[in-house]
Amino acid sequence: MQYAFLAYTPPEETDRATRPIPGALADLFDQPDVTGWARLHAHESATTLRNDEGRMLLTDGPFIDSKEYLAGLILIEADNLDRALAIAEGMLQETRPGTAIEVRPVLAGHFRGA
Repeated sequence: MQYAFLAYTPPEETDRATRPIPGALADLFDQPDVTGWARLHAHESATTLRNDEGRMLLTDGPFIDSKEYLAGLILIEADNLDRALAIAEGMLQETRPGTAIEVRPVLAGHFRGA
């Protein structure tokens, strides 16, 4: 089964585009279970499009206002949720304090790899 890890991080003062990924975390991205990942720009770069009863509303910024923001998306293959959580825990140990990883199953047939 495919799972998506949504990685949330606290706001930071450094430029994410130029900050390197820590070596141990980069090594985890190379695991055979990881089928794809993307690192995202800071939340200020987000634009949100909402359907408001047929009217499309365009707003600057992330979908929600919170202390954390979506920093990246990692796709993995795992036999079950327990295995997916174990992989996420290994990745989370290599991140900075305050980071969170939300684990969600991907709908079957709705992933198209690059």
